[in-house]
Amino acid sequence: MSAGDPSLPADARAVLDCWFGAPDAPDFGAPRKAWFSRDDAFDAMLRERFGALIDAAREGRLDRWADTPLGALALIVVLDQFSRNCHRHTPRAFAADHKALQIAREMVAQGADLLLPGAHHRAFAYLPFEHHETLDAQRESLRLFKRLEAEPGGESYYRFALRHAEIIERFGRFPHRNALLGRVSTGEEMAFLREPGSSF
Repeated sequence: MSAGDPSLPADARAVLDCWFGAPDAPDFGAPRKAWFSRDDAFDAMLRERFGALIDAAREGRLDRWADTPLGALALIVVLDQFSRNCHRHTPRAFAADHKALQIAREMVAQGADLLLPGAHHRAFAYLPFEHHETLDAQRESLRLFKRLEAEPGGESYYRFALRHAEIIERFGRFPHRNALLGRVSTGEEMAFLREPGSSF
């Protein structure tokens, strides 16, 4: 599957080019600082350009994107990443997680993840497993990121997957989401949240 797949819908191509760079860009396939850091200007840009796609994707109106590996990845980026950036610090940040996981499961079941251009592209196809609050999803996250660890560019992801899995195994949920989602934290969770690095 070419990174410049002409069968991609224009909106899906725009999502991928924004997140990973255009296939002919010199930094295509390289990690980007904006992926895992807070940047209000970047979030605002995503809201302006792609905000309307989030609800459309969550409601199933973009499911046709998943007909190709790159289209499925674009759908996951909208559901799993753009939701978090565009709705940061609100419950809507996580509202599309189940849909993202559904697409990711289908990709992996079909082997479509292995047709993506490189390790960083595959990592974003796997993040819905890491973000989900179930042990089953976390075990799959560990399996996938452990495999990715052996590939160039995939070395750093497994340790974050392990950290997420340890928290779900301990608490059954991510305590740092409790306040946003209206969940009451236990005493153990409150103590954990006071520890450095307890939030993502």
